[in-house]
Amino acid sequence: MTIFATEGAGRPAAALKALVVDDEVVNRTVLVAMLRAQGFDIIEAENGEQACAICAEVVPDFIFMDTLMPKMDGFEATQRIKKMLGSAFVPVLFLTAMFEESQLRRCIEVGGDDFLSKPYSRILLEAKIAASLRVRGMHLDLAAQRDKLTDYRDHQQRDMAVAKRILDNVATREELAVGNVRYLLQPMELLNGDIILAANRPTGEQCFLVGDFTGHGLPAAIGAMTVHGVFMSMVAKGLGVEEIARELNRKMCELLPVERFLSAAILELHNETGMFKVWNGGMPDILVRNAEGTSISRFRSVNLPLGIVSPETYRSTTASGALKPGDQVLVYSDGLTEAHNRAADLFGDARLQAVFAQPGEPDRLFDRLLASLAEHVQAAPQSDDVSILSVRCDPDLPSAKRASGPATVTQPPGHWDFSIVLDAAALKRSEPVATVIQVMETVQGLGALRTPLFMVLTELFSNALEHGLLGLASDIKQRPNGFFEYYEARQQRLEALEEASLSIACQHLPAADGGRLTVRLLHNGAGFDPTGLPSSQGVSTQLKGRGIRLVRSLCESLEYRDGGREAVAVYRWAGAPASA
Repeated sequence: MTIFATEGAGRPAAALKALVVDDEVVNRTVLVAMLRAQGFDIIEAENGEQACAICAEVVPDFIFMDTLMPKMDGFEATQRIKKMLGSAFVPVLFLTAMFEESQLRRCIEVGGDDFLSKPYSRILLEAKIAASLRVRGMHLDLAAQRDKLTDYRDHQQRDMAVAKRILDNVATREELAVGNVRYLLQPMELLNGDIILAANRPTGEQCFLVGDFTGHGLPAAIGAMTVHGVFMSMVAKGLGVEEIARELNRKMCELLPVERFLSAAILELHNETGMFKVWNGGMPDILVRNAEGTSISRFRSVNLPLGIVSPETYRSTTASGALKPGDQVLVYSDGLTEAHNRAADLFGDARLQAVFAQPGEPDRLFDRLLASLAEHVQAAPQSDDVSILSVRCDPDLPSAKRASGPATVTQPPGHWDFSIVLDAAALKRSEPVATVIQVMETVQGLGALRTPLFMVLTELFSNALEHGLLGLASDIKQRPNGFFEYYEARQQRLEALEEASLSIACQHLPAADGGRLTVRLLHNGAGFDPTGLPSSQGVSTQLKGRGIRLVRSLCESLEYRDGGREAVAVYRWAGAPASA
């Protein structure tokens, strides 16, 4: 019978090396002869010191170790050799004539794997070698699987690092790095299962999204990138919170498996007026604190998380309110309240509310919240990501940026026109301004014109809808908490609106160095008296007519006809690209 080394499951390699350690020459000679007959390459040692020195240079496949030897016995030598070889499995068979249980037990305790009794039996020797080979093969298989798992883990870590770099590069840090915003994203793993996004609408509102994916790692990262693209694109187009939520739900239903979904909250804030709108789908209560810290209100989740219900049956519900300067909104994931210390004591809603209710500046409160969280958690490993977003109402923040210098478009100016007509049902559910801008972008390519045109269309549409069709008076905004009353009445009257019609017609004509866009809005409402509207932008502290002053400052002309039922604005732009 010839013994060969095997690399795992029966894969032959080379003849095995056996180290025979025995101070008795006769015993050593007998065993060496028996092992050579089985095909082993033999290395001999007279004591434990020699055995250790040999193993430092060559790793044998088997070690046959005598127990009692001069200089260093087999017990100490085996301990040193096992430590020296580390995770490599080299079976040690003790050569012994002892049968005392205490001695046999010591053989096992120092790392021995089996015993070979003196005098040696060839049949028993072959059986023990065969058994050790099976164990050795299993160890080699386990080592190979361990190496594969290590390679897979390293590859996954590299992929996750690449995904993290991509996410970091597309993160909306610029929009979050403003004076009224503080945030924390604290991942449990390399990749965060939470997401915080920010973008500004063309009319100046700050929009935020805080999301919490089920699960972590690459699936959450892929979902986060999709959410980022949808959110940023739709905010840039001026679409509202409800439309963003519905589109995100459609995307999540397409992307995520059945057991995965995205809990999210979307916030829209107009700092100049203090008006804000929130959409909460499966996130903890959104907290709103007044500047003095004497009042905290909650906006609970009334929507399902994204990716659970099909787009055809999904319903999106928002809530609105009004903030005063210094009022603060706090949005967070459940990783905050479920953060725990080593005793498994949760941070909890009570601690959060206690910090948030303290008097003081919003920025200081945010720092206190982080300090309280760190003090509670200490160094305890967490089971979920933590995300926190704090937004303070600040009327002094710069409003939407207007294009400065020559306007740019991506296509030579052409002659085109189109129109849309909206009935009452369409006015309740659609975003016509975003649709019109998207059509213009398709036929002309707006470039730097997008923001001023969005402002013009938004103001003209809002004026026609709110004053012409709904009969709202701007004087309401002058009252304390007037904006909240105004938009609450707007929502109520819009829901009750019937038999309404509003059309938007756009005509563009090329000019010498650009183009002239005529926008005409016509509705069938009661209209209003346009004689009291401001004739120029000027400087005024009055909220009434502010939108009209903005339109007149951007447009070449603005004219109201038929008792306010028709508005005609002419927008002139220069800086056309050369024709092909």
